[in-house]
Amino acid sequence: MEDKTSVPIVSATEVQPVSSKMSKLKIAFLYVLIGGLVLSALISVVSILIGEFNDTASKALLTTLTVVTHSLLVIAIVSADKNNRLGKDIISTTIMATVIANMFTATLGTWDLWASDASWKAFLVYMLVIGVAFIVTACLKLRLPAHTATNYLVYATVGLVILMAILLLPWIIASDAVWVNSFYYRLIGAASILAATTFSVLVIINRIAISQNPQLVTKTVGTRLSGGMRAIYITVGVFVSLFWFYGIPAFIASSSRIDRVNSQPDYSYPSRSSDTRYQ
Repeated sequence: MEDKTSVPIVSATEVQPVSSKMSKLKIAFLYVLIGGLVLSALISVVSILIGEFNDTASKALLTTLTVVTHSLLVIAIVSADKNNRLGKDIISTTIMATVIANMFTATLGTWDLWASDASWKAFLVYMLVIGVAFIVTACLKLRLPAHTATNYLVYATVGLVILMAILLLPWIIASDAVWVNSFYYRLIGAASILAATTFSVLVIINRIAISQNPQLVTKTVGTRLSGGMRAIYITVGVFVSLFWFYGIPAFIASSSRIDRVNSQPDYSYPSRSSDTRYQ
């Protein structure tokens, strides 16, 4: 007599998860990172043993410290990415990319391969990009299926936020340039007001739509953050927000200062009454 309660036999290959392409890419990247770390350490050791402890040796040690620090950050991000969301989630991908980019730009500054303040300006750009990634992700989470008005507002807000970030890049990179005038600051102010207004309207429309039709809210399966990645999000978010809280008043002060400069009369040339040619 056939036993209907028997459990079907499942092969081991059906139970064991198959390594995804993302996992293999992460492992390959870590091997490359190890190679770069070892190479940097060897260069530092050779520069110290061959020559005296001079400026070159100091730069080599600082380069190794930079590579080690950023490598630890990369390993922490990769280890926290339990669900292989790198390359899919905006925030984690942006953090990973900026950490790697900052490793290279900081090294360029260490060896004086570009201007002394260029590495700091690049770091501020990374803080801007990460902050925009948080804002864009928050906006995209407000999308509702089959609700056109909300979705259009989401994309409009994202576009305005990205536009505002692009407009802010010249102020970070070359704030003392001649073409950074009062109109430039007014343009950024207008974009900021539009972005803030659109986001506020988006939140209100989203709440109204959900209150009228609660079925619009759908649960996303498989995108829950791991504990480690959530800790990275919180830590980076707090760190970046400090730069934003400093940057906003600095931008307002800079814009008001340029208005005062433009409103002051120019005394660089003598007036007609004081010129002896007209006496």
